[in-house]
Amino acid sequence: MNLILTICKYWVLIALLGTTACAYRPRIITQCIPQAEQCLIMKEPAHFSSKEKLMYSASLGGIPSANLVLEIKGIEQVNNRDCYHIVANAGPNSFFSFFYNIKYQVETYIDKDSGLSLKFYKKKTFRKKVNEETIIFDRDKKMAQCEYNDKRKKEVIINQDTHDLLSFLYYFRMKGLEPDKTYDFSILYNGKIWPFKMKVNGVYLMKLRDGRCVNVFSVKLTSELISKIMGASALDAFVSADAMRTPIFFTAKTRMGQSDSVLLNIECIKSAGQ
Repeated sequence: MNLILTICKYWVLIALLGTTACAYRPRIITQCIPQAEQCLIMKEPAHFSSKEKLMYSASLGGIPSANLVLEIKGIEQVNNRDCYHIVANAGPNSFFSFFYNIKYQVETYIDKDSGLSLKFYKKKTFRKKVNEETIIFDRDKKMAQCEYNDKRKKEVIINQDTHDLLSFLYYFRMKGLEPDKTYDFSILYNGKIWPFKMKVNGVYLMKLRDGRCVNVFSVKLTSELISKIMGASALDAFVSADAMRTPIFFTAKTRMGQSDSVLLNIECIKSAGQ
Protein backbone atom coordinates (compact mmCIF):
# COMPACT_ATOMS: atom_id res chain seq x y z
CA MET A 1 0.00 0.00 0.00
CA ASN A 2 2.85 2.41 0.86
CA LEU A 3 4.53 1.65 -2.46
CA ILE A 4 1.32 2.38 -4.38
CA LEU A 5 0.86 5.68 -2.50
CA THR A 6 4.46 6.71 -3.25
CA ILE A 7 4.04 5.94 -6.95
CA CYS A 8 0.80 7.94 -7.05
CA LYS A 9 2.52 10.91 -5.40
CA TYR A 10 5.28 10.95 -8.00
CA TRP A 11 2.80 10.70 -10.88
CA VAL A 12 0.92 13.68 -9.46
CA LEU A 13 4.21 15.56 -9.11
CA ILE A 14 5.20 14.87 -12.72
CA ALA A 15 1.77 15.93 -13.97
CA LEU A 16 1.74 19.16 -12.00
CA LEU A 17 5.29 20.23 -12.81
CA GLY A 18 4.25 20.78 -16.38
CA THR A 19 1.74 23.43 -15.27
CA THR A 20 3.73 24.97 -12.42
CA ALA A 21 4.82 28.55 -13.06
CA CYS A 22 8.56 28.98 -13.48
CA ALA A 23 10.43 30.67 -10.67
CA TYR A 24 11.19 34.37 -10.91
CA ARG A 25 14.88 35.03 -11.57
CA PRO A 26 16.38 38.55 -11.47
CA ARG A 27 18.20 39.54 -14.63
CA ILE A 28 21.66 41.06 -14.94
CA ILE A 29 21.45 44.04 -17.30
CA THR A 30 25.08 45.01 -17.54
CA GLN A 31 28.32 45.18 -15.60
CA CYS A 32 28.99 48.61 -14.13
CA ILE A 33 32.15 50.51 -13.39
CA PRO A 34 32.00 50.97 -9.61
CA GLN A 35 31.65 54.57 -8.55
CA ALA A 36 33.73 55.91 -5.68
CA GLU A 37 30.69 56.15 -3.41
CA GLN A 38 29.76 52.51 -4.15
CA CYS A 39 33.21 51.31 -3.12
CA LEU A 40 32.97 53.38 0.05
CA ILE A 41 29.58 51.88 0.90
CA MET A 42 30.98 48.38 0.44
CA LYS A 43 33.76 49.04 2.95
CA GLU A 44 32.03 51.12 5.60
CA PRO A 45 30.46 49.48 8.69
CA ALA A 46 26.69 49.00 8.50
CA HIS A 47 24.23 49.57 11.33
CA PHE A 48 21.13 47.82 10.11
CA SER A 49 17.79 47.72 11.86
CA SER A 50 17.51 45.55 14.97
CA LYS A 51 14.19 44.36 13.53
CA GLU A 52 14.50 43.04 9.98
CA LYS A 53 12.81 40.27 8.02
CA LEU A 54 14.07 39.05 4.62
CA MET A 55 11.79 36.63 2.74
CA TYR A 56 13.15 34.43 -0.06
CA SER A 57 11.71 31.96 -2.54
CA ALA A 58 13.95 29.03 -3.50
CA SER A 59 13.71 27.01 -6.70
CA LEU A 60 15.37 23.95 -8.18
CA GLY A 61 15.56 23.58 -11.92
CA GLY A 62 13.34 26.64 -12.34
CA ILE A 63 10.51 25.18 -10.22
CA PRO A 64 9.60 27.02 -6.97
CA SER A 65 10.23 24.51 -4.19
CA ALA A 66 10.96 26.15 -0.82
CA ASN A 67 10.73 29.28 1.30
CA LEU A 68 13.39 30.90 3.46
CA VAL A 69 12.96 33.67 6.04
CA LEU A 70 15.89 35.45 7.69
CA GLU A 71 14.79 37.58 10.62
CA ILE A 72 16.56 39.80 13.15
CA LYS A 73 14.37 39.37 16.21
CA GLY A 74 15.98 42.15 18.23
CA ILE A 75 18.78 42.69 20.73
CA GLU A 76 19.32 40.08 23.47
CA GLN A 77 22.13 39.47 25.93
CA VAL A 78 24.52 36.51 25.86
CA ASN A 79 27.28 36.48 28.49
CA ASN A 80 26.48 40.12 29.29
CA ARG A 81 27.01 41.13 25.66
CA ASP A 82 24.36 42.79 23.49
CA CYS A 83 23.70 40.47 20.54
CA TYR A 84 21.56 40.49 17.44
CA HIS A 85 19.25 37.48 17.75
CA ILE A 86 18.85 36.18 14.19
CA VAL A 87 16.55 33.34 13.18
CA ALA A 88 16.37 31.49 9.84
CA ASN A 89 13.45 29.22 8.97
CA ALA A 90 13.54 27.12 5.81
CA GLY A 91 11.26 24.45 4.43
CA PRO A 92 9.42 23.26 1.32
CA ASN A 93 6.50 25.25 -0.01
CA SER A 94 2.98 23.90 0.44
CA PHE A 95 3.17 21.87 -2.77
CA PHE A 96 6.54 20.20 -2.21
CA SER A 97 5.85 19.55 1.49
CA PHE A 98 3.43 16.84 0.29
CA PHE A 99 6.44 14.90 -1.02
CA TYR A 100 9.39 15.95 1.13
CA ASN A 101 8.49 17.72 4.36
CA ILE A 102 11.81 18.66 5.95
CA LYS A 103 12.21 21.87 7.95
CA TYR A 104 15.16 23.76 9.41
CA GLN A 105 15.27 26.33 12.18
CA VAL A 106 18.64 28.03 12.69
CA GLU A 107 19.40 30.70 15.29
CA THR A 108 22.51 32.73 15.96
CA TYR A 109 23.39 35.39 18.52
CA ILE A 110 25.90 37.87 17.08
CA ASP A 111 27.84 40.30 19.25
CA LYS A 112 26.61 43.75 18.27
CA ASP A 113 30.13 45.22 18.45
CA SER A 114 32.42 42.48 17.09
CA GLY A 115 29.94 40.84 14.70
CA LEU A 116 31.06 37.39 15.94
CA SER A 117 28.61 34.71 17.03
CA LEU A 118 28.45 33.78 20.72
CA LYS A 119 25.71 31.14 20.48
CA PHE A 120 24.21 28.98 17.73
CA TYR A 121 21.23 26.63 17.58
CA LYS A 122 20.05 24.32 14.78
CA LYS A 123 16.90 22.21 14.65
CA LYS A 124 16.13 19.83 11.79
CA THR A 125 12.68 18.24 11.61
CA PHE A 126 11.96 15.41 9.18
CA ARG A 127 8.63 13.68 9.67
CA LYS A 128 8.58 13.01 13.42
CA LYS A 129 12.34 12.93 13.91
CA VAL A 130 14.05 15.99 15.41
CA ASN A 131 17.81 16.62 15.46
CA GLU A 132 19.18 19.54 17.48
CA GLU A 133 22.61 21.12 17.91
CA THR A 134 23.73 23.95 20.20
CA ILE A 135 27.12 25.67 20.00
CA ILE A 136 28.47 27.99 22.69
CA PHE A 137 31.44 30.09 21.51
CA ASP A 138 34.07 31.18 24.03
CA ARG A 139 35.94 33.82 22.06
CA ASP A 140 38.46 34.51 24.85
CA LYS A 141 39.50 30.85 25.15
CA LYS A 142 39.12 30.25 21.39
CA MET A 143 36.95 27.21 22.06
CA ALA A 144 33.45 26.13 21.04
CA GLN A 145 31.29 23.66 22.96
CA CYS A 146 28.96 21.63 20.71
CA GLU A 147 26.03 19.80 22.28
CA TYR A 148 23.57 17.48 20.55
CA ASN A 149 20.12 16.19 21.51
CA ASP A 150 21.49 12.66 21.80
CA LYS A 151 23.62 13.94 24.72
CA ARG A 152 26.87 13.96 22.72
CA LYS A 153 29.30 16.81 23.45
CA LYS A 154 32.35 17.98 21.58
CA GLU A 155 34.90 20.77 22.09
CA VAL A 156 36.39 22.40 19.02
CA ILE A 157 39.31 24.84 18.78
CA ILE A 158 38.29 27.97 16.84
CA ASN A 159 39.97 31.06 15.43
CA GLN A 160 38.87 34.67 15.41
CA ASP A 161 37.54 34.17 11.88
CA THR A 162 35.39 31.12 12.76
CA HIS A 163 31.66 31.68 12.22
CA ASP A 164 28.57 29.53 12.37
CA LEU A 165 26.40 28.60 9.41
CA LEU A 166 24.37 31.84 9.62
CA SER A 167 26.53 34.42 11.39
CA PHE A 168 29.10 34.93 8.61
CA LEU A 169 26.41 36.43 6.38
CA TYR A 170 25.63 39.16 8.91
CA TYR A 171 29.26 39.64 9.94
CA PHE A 172 30.23 40.75 6.45
CA ARG A 173 27.08 42.86 6.15
CA MET A 174 28.16 44.63 9.34
CA LYS A 175 31.86 44.96 8.61
CA GLY A 176 31.77 45.74 4.91
CA LEU A 177 33.60 44.37 1.89
CA GLU A 178 36.30 45.62 -0.42
CA PRO A 179 35.91 45.19 -4.19
CA ASP A 180 38.29 42.76 -5.92
CA LYS A 181 39.38 41.20 -2.64
CA THR A 182 39.32 37.59 -1.43
CA TYR A 183 38.37 36.86 2.19
CA ASP A 184 39.38 33.67 4.00
CA PHE A 185 37.31 32.50 6.94
CA SER A 186 35.88 29.28 8.38
CA ILE A 187 32.52 27.89 9.49
CA LEU A 188 31.92 25.46 12.34
CA TYR A 189 29.36 22.94 11.11
CA ASN A 190 28.51 19.51 12.58
CA GLY A 191 31.52 19.65 14.89
CA LYS A 192 34.04 20.34 12.11
CA ILE A 193 35.87 23.46 10.90
CA TRP A 194 35.30 24.12 7.18
CA PRO A 195 37.56 26.66 5.37
CA PHE A 196 35.83 29.14 3.04
CA LYS A 197 37.00 31.56 0.36
CA MET A 198 34.87 34.54 -0.61
CA LYS A 199 35.81 36.58 -3.69
CA VAL A 200 34.20 40.00 -4.08
CA ASN A 201 33.77 40.70 -7.79
CA GLY A 202 32.31 43.46 -9.94
CA VAL A 203 29.27 45.69 -9.67
CA TYR A 204 26.25 44.94 -11.88
CA LEU A 205 22.93 46.51 -12.74
CA MET A 206 20.19 44.00 -11.86
CA LYS A 207 16.56 44.20 -12.94
CA LEU A 208 14.02 43.06 -10.34
CA ARG A 209 10.53 41.64 -10.82
CA ASP A 210 8.82 45.00 -10.25
CA GLY A 211 10.90 46.53 -13.05
CA ARG A 212 13.29 48.45 -10.79
CA CYS A 213 17.01 48.30 -11.51
CA VAL A 214 19.47 48.23 -8.62
CA ASN A 215 23.24 48.13 -8.34
CA VAL A 216 24.56 44.89 -6.85
CA PHE A 217 28.03 43.50 -6.35
CA SER A 218 28.72 39.82 -6.92
CA VAL A 219 30.34 37.50 -4.40
CA LYS A 220 31.57 33.95 -5.07
CA LEU A 221 31.79 31.50 -2.16
CA THR A 222 33.78 28.28 -2.44
CA SER A 223 34.21 25.51 0.15
CA GLU A 224 34.01 21.75 0.51
CA LEU A 225 31.00 22.39 2.76
CA ILE A 226 29.08 23.92 -0.15
CA SER A 227 29.85 20.79 -2.17
CA LYS A 228 28.76 18.57 0.73
CA ILE A 229 25.46 20.37 1.39
CA MET A 230 24.45 21.48 -2.10
CA GLY A 231 26.47 19.31 -4.45
CA ALA A 232 27.83 22.49 -6.05
CA SER A 233 31.40 23.71 -6.60
CA ALA A 234 30.51 27.30 -5.66
CA LEU A 235 27.70 29.58 -4.53
CA ASP A 236 27.26 32.98 -6.19
CA ALA A 237 25.53 35.80 -4.32
CA PHE A 238 24.42 39.25 -5.46
CA VAL A 239 24.29 41.86 -2.71
CA SER A 240 22.87 45.38 -2.86
CA ALA A 241 25.56 48.04 -3.26
CA ASP A 242 24.15 50.26 -0.53
CA ALA A 243 24.68 50.74 3.20
CA MET A 244 22.46 47.74 4.06
CA ARG A 245 24.30 45.22 1.84
CA THR A 246 21.15 43.12 1.53
CA PRO A 247 21.54 39.69 -0.15
CA ILE A 248 19.18 39.77 -3.13
CA PHE A 249 19.96 36.62 -5.08
CA PHE A 250 21.84 33.33 -4.49
CA THR A 251 22.52 30.82 -7.26
CA ALA A 252 24.47 27.56 -7.67
CA LYS A 253 24.76 24.76 -10.22
CA THR A 254 24.02 21.57 -8.30
CA ARG A 255 23.90 17.90 -9.31
CA MET A 256 20.09 18.17 -9.38
CA GLY A 257 19.97 21.35 -11.47
CA GLN A 258 20.13 25.11 -11.02
CA SER A 259 19.39 26.15 -7.44
CA ASP A 260 18.23 29.76 -6.94
CA SER A 261 17.04 31.76 -3.95
CA VAL A 262 15.67 35.23 -4.60
CA LEU A 263 14.60 37.99 -2.21
CA LEU A 264 10.86 38.69 -2.48
CA ASN A 265 10.22 41.11 0.36
CA ILE A 266 11.93 43.14 3.10
CA GLU A 267 10.36 44.30 6.34
CA CYS A 268 12.32 46.67 8.57
CA ILE A 269 11.35 48.35 11.81
CA LYS A 270 13.74 51.12 12.76
CA SER A 271 14.80 51.22 16.37
CA ALA A 272 15.29 54.43 18.34
CA GLY A 273 18.18 56.50 17.09
CA GLN A 274 18.31 54.90 13.64
